[in-house]
Amino acid sequence: MEVGPINALNGFPVWYKDENGLRLQLNTDPNDPFSGLTPAELPNPGQPVSFPDNFPSEAFYFAAEAEMETGTGERARLVLAIEAAFANEVPTEGEQIVFGRVRIRVAGLQTGAEYTVTHPYGVDTFIAEPDGDVSGEINFTEDIGVCPLEFEQVLNSRVHPFLQWDSSVPPAPPAGYIGDPNVLHPVTGSPFTDRFGEPQNIFRIEGPGIGIGSPDRSTSPGLNPDNTIETRNFSLLGKISTISGVDVTRTTYAQTDAAGGFIDVFAKSDVTPQQIEVTGAGIVPTVLQGGKGLYFGRVAFNGSTPPGTITVTNIGDNDPASIKQTVPVDFITATASYDTDTNSLTVAAVSSDSVNPNVALTVNDFGLGDMVVPADGPLIVNLTNLPPEVVIQSSAGGEASIPVIISGSPDAPVGVVANAGLDQTVTIGSQVNLNGNGSTGPITSYNWLQIAGESVILENPNTVAPSFIAPGTTGILTFELTVQGEGGPSSDTVDIVVVETTDAPVANAGQDQNVQQGILITLNGSATGDVTSFNWEQTSGPSVQLLNADTANATFITPKQLTTLTFELTVSGPGGSSTDTTQVITLPDNLTITRAEYRIGDSEWRVSGTTNVPGPGVTITIFIGNTLNGIVLGQVEADALGQWEYRVEPSAFQPDGTRSISVESSSGGAIVNIPVTIRQ
Repeated sequence: MEVGPINALNGFPVWYKDENGLRLQLNTDPNDPFSGLTPAELPNPGQPVSFPDNFPSEAFYFAAEAEMETGTGERARLVLAIEAAFANEVPTEGEQIVFGRVRIRVAGLQTGAEYTVTHPYGVDTFIAEPDGDVSGEINFTEDIGVCPLEFEQVLNSRVHPFLQWDSSVPPAPPAGYIGDPNVLHPVTGSPFTDRFGEPQNIFRIEGPGIGIGSPDRSTSPGLNPDNTIETRNFSLLGKISTISGVDVTRTTYAQTDAAGGFIDVFAKSDVTPQQIEVTGAGIVPTVLQGGKGLYFGRVAFNGSTPPGTITVTNIGDNDPASIKQTVPVDFITATASYDTDTNSLTVAAVSSDSVNPNVALTVNDFGLGDMVVPADGPLIVNLTNLPPEVVIQSSAGGEASIPVIISGSPDAPVGVVANAGLDQTVTIGSQVNLNGNGSTGPITSYNWLQIAGESVILENPNTVAPSFIAPGTTGILTFELTVQGEGGPSSDTVDIVVVETTDAPVANAGQDQNVQQGILITLNGSATGDVTSFNWEQTSGPSVQLLNADTANATFITPKQLTTLTFELTVSGPGGSSTDTTQVITLPDNLTITRAEYRIGDSEWRVSGTTNVPGPGVTITIFIGNTLNGIVLGQVEADALGQWEYRVEPSAFQPDGTRSISVESSSGGAIVNIPVTIRQ
């Protein structure tokens, strides 16, 4: 499948073309009975379609749907589509998305039983999951291509080649369309065959008892009708594209003298030969050369400056979508190199506008501010914060991203650094442990040496943490740690103060805190007196993982629930230890509602919103009505950004007389009496 040029009127691709050469365009006309849209899809139904102020929130290049009834009277639905929409569901420039959708929804099944679904784009197997009632369901949606403006992502979906009405079954489709979505009809075009060797232009479900009592009970040979339902009739829509469109991928000029110069125009269109013309002030209309989708032309212009805009038109289309206005900019030729021996970056750049003395080239800021490339030579800068590439912008509109070429000697490896630990205060006769664990680098050996104070006997002086017994007199003992390794040796000292006795330190676990759920918080401990260690322990509340529990300031992630947690801080020193406690109380989350909508035609609910407690682990429950005591419409999980969405069709529930919903979070937040927008 291929994606076409971008439509200048709405920012979506003009068409998508399948492997068979069938090209379908986006149909946004709500007055077209074959578009799948109605005027109610527009903010102003009585006005023409215009982007973005009066544009549908979703439209289709292709859609095929099929429905059946199970033996229990429930609906089975298949949706296959190439759909245009918006990242936040509101028509907005820069948020256009196109995705391929495979959706399968079946109710009234045996919970835990296996079901096989065969459709034109594959075979999928499911285990029926509980649907909140006694029966099970399949609720599957696969959307490929949901990143804004990444229109080629949809090519990775399963929805191609496009289906068409089966021409052997009358009537023929409406002229210019692959089918009439208002008429159920057999289709062709599946790239697969089923296990019987038949084209897979079918919607079939196989599973225990699904066919018993169903009007769609299978009649195909080789299948058990008690366990199979199937249909070959689809609702199909798609408008065949009559235009090829045009994309302008580059327009750069060269001012060769005061009388004029050239404009290089690069364009893309369909692979079939197109007639693409360039016009503008000071330009004789010129047709681009090329083929196989790529077109190029060097167009002469007259004047001391290039035209402010040029127009590129696919004149064979005779359609506004095939006209592009573009501004010629200069072309930048540049190199960027860095010498590690001199720590110097050299940027040489020239503009294709060799006549205009006011054209300036600037290296964009990467930590040093914008820098102008001198007109008479390269830019040379001494630095160490080197970017992988530099971006050069021209005052004439051109831009170039240039990778930095590196030369010179390699950097020296990291050397060893000794760290003898923190100074300590100890009592006479106590055991003292030295600690060199803070040393860094590729260390090959440790060596401790006493260099001051009353002599003591060091146990294991060639290890990272030797020990000794404090002498019987007070004073200061100094020890030196020397580490060996790459770039070594390195040395550091530590003082040990010996005292007769000291008072126990006094712990302070800090003030109680009221905090948001699901965030990192700090326990602000402290102590007075001589302290040799801190230790935090949780004594109540849901268990959390304490980080840096052996420091004054431990941290943890608050649980995603309303609760109270208690923590105990123990501080120890030469004179003993003491404890203190503090409490952390989580607050309910803040909820917002961004959409509350019900569509009558599809029995579809669309409810979305946010919570300031990000998921996973936060469940949003939606109730029908203006209180939290109504019927539960559904439950959804918040994502990692705190966003959530409930979108189900068809739904067994409709708005009640209040035309409202209420929402409650597992994290304690709630909003009641939210008005629901009712749409056809």
